[in-house]
Amino acid sequence: MTLVLFYIIAFVIALCYCGLILFFTYGWYKNKIRVTHSGSPATRVSVIIAFRNEERNMEQLLKSLSGQHFPAGLWEVILVDDHSSDRSRQIAEAFIRENLKENFRVISLAKADGFSKKGALKKGIACSQGALIITTDADCTFGPDYVRTLVGFYEQCRCRVISAPVVFADDNGFFSAMASLEFLSLVASGAGAMSVGQPFMANGANLCFERSLYDEVQGYAAHQHLVSGDDVFLVLQAKKTVLNRSEICFLKDTKCLVQTMGTSTLKGFFNQRLRWASKSLAYSDFFASFTAYIVFCFSAVIVIGLAGGLWDYRCAVAGALLLFLKAIVDFPLLYSAASFVKRKRLLLVYLPLQIIYPLYITITGILSLFVKFEWKGRKASR
Repeated sequence: MTLVLFYIIAFVIALCYCGLILFFTYGWYKNKIRVTHSGSPATRVSVIIAFRNEERNMEQLLKSLSGQHFPAGLWEVILVDDHSSDRSRQIAEAFIRENLKENFRVISLAKADGFSKKGALKKGIACSQGALIITTDADCTFGPDYVRTLVGFYEQCRCRVISAPVVFADDNGFFSAMASLEFLSLVASGAGAMSVGQPFMANGANLCFERSLYDEVQGYAAHQHLVSGDDVFLVLQAKKTVLNRSEICFLKDTKCLVQTMGTSTLKGFFNQRLRWASKSLAYSDFFASFTAYIVFCFSAVIVIGLAGGLWDYRCAVAGALLLFLKAIVDFPLLYSAASFVKRKRLLLVYLPLQIIYPLYITITGILSLFVKFEWKGRKASR
């Protein structure tokens, strides 16, 4: 009787999971958006970057931004120092001074403004002049047409929120390749859902939104108490506010692709995933919560089934079949996404990732309820 109940529960969860992935896959393939606007840009843009202890990445970031093909009079870069204890600020200020970047500036987050990325972004936006806001991270690099492509798309479609692709810069080595492929699966799933009117995920390393929308949803105020989630919660707030969900778009264009630094250690990887998993506890959006719980439950069912094989081989057979089903259903989305970012070599670790993924999701999902993660040297419960 217990085994029959397990089969029924596993079947229902598997059905929901397959439906979700097929939904994301349909959205990903459906997204045929291309930037056709080729006229001179007219929108003033502010690029806001919160940073803390990024001396290793700061110069590369600024060089990448300096190479943008965009009129200097129409955009500004505001770097907000979130209480760095290294030479990040000095490096940024020296670069700006030596390269005569009048549209670049560095400001500091005062103690009265708190100690958080959201606080830094909030201050940067408050000091900005752009009608369009782009947020990214200090460990990112961009192609020369990055800003022009985002602005061109905005002027073409007038989407109020634009999410765009992000990949890990370093995918050499077995562990880095698996982390990159797993991260790509998140990007593609969020893009697919956004393309069919159910935005639930975005990445703050490559997010663009109207200043007016930011003001309408009162910025990050609703989730200011949470350490992370500036990207996801802003999108979910926008989802409640916009008249038409087609105003929240994913720009599927490699010209606006951002490369970010992935975690190089297993500890860093789990710490980052704990931070991401902890955000799901604060979701008020049904679809976002449903997706998070189904992914966790399906992974847990696979792990329970395989582990249950120690007592009854039929559980192991069920677990193995579910794992096989997952590998089949996931592949079309990941294959297309890897092809899009020109990293099909990542698919060499597809099968190992499929085997490891359910266990890692189950562990991080459970630990996120109890274990404090560390972000930029700060301990937090979320």
